[in-house]
Amino acid sequence: MGGATAADYAWLRDRWTDGVGTTVLCVNFVAGLSPDEALRRFDVTPGASGEFTIAAYEATGGTVLTETGWATGNSRQYDPLWARTKAATVQVDIKDAEFTFEVNNRLITTFSLFSYRFREGDDPDRFIDDVRELDLLDASGDLVPSALALASRATGVGLSRNQYARPSLTGSTDHLYDFF
Repeated sequence: MGGATAADYAWLRDRWTDGVGTTVLCVNFVAGLSPDEALRRFDVTPGASGEFTIAAYEATGGTVLTETGWATGNSRQYDPLWARTKAATVQVDIKDAEFTFEVNNRLITTFSLFSYRFREGDDPDRFIDDVRELDLLDASGDLVPSALALASRATGVGLSRNQYARPSLTGSTDHLYDFF
């Protein structure tokens, strides 16, 4: 985890990439929480179906949440969910790609994968050495797997292919959207 690389997470990017090369994903690495607790904090009932879903995978050091939809991508909107933990979110769609890291509901750093220089947060350069090593500084590397590796390094949470292949707790996040 501490030395996670882009190669360690290329498979996860591929899982969320369509046949024409478009990647759309929202992945949260959450330290120290079980999948049950992570879903409870989102008030998600495992097994409930809906238009938008979240899956919680047991990972080394915590839980990894993958989501269809974007409710958890803006974790600052749901502050109670990240209380007493650290979490990193990688959110990618056809318009943008962002990395966000929070500790106990405090925004430490957030930046676009396309422009690190416009970073924000209480300690925006906390991971500068990792950002350089993972080629995120100048947006020249394999951005999504690199950002996922940074999320793993930042939180100490690691997700392997084998862990991802195991059954996850899955439920609806429809209730997190204002338009439902």
